[in-house]
Amino acid sequence: MLLADWLSENELTKAAAARLFGCSRVSVHYYATGQMRPGARICASISKHTDGQVNADDHQAAFMAGKGAADERAE
Repeated sequence: MLLADWLSENELTKAAAARLFGCSRVSVHYYATGQMRPGARICASISKHTDGQVNADDHQAAFMAGKGAADERAE
């Protein structure tokens, strides 16, 4: 599951998620939009706090989708 979908389903703000995961609100925004992938520590925290619903593969998928959109905008 993508982080953005999990946040929406759980009605959690990016600020609340940041406190839960141990990172900044801006970082949660970047992870949720696929602009960045979390490092190992935050990735593990996200997986733990989402009961495994959001994992490293999901972050990679979001990143690749975000990268593809960015590449199209650059053309």
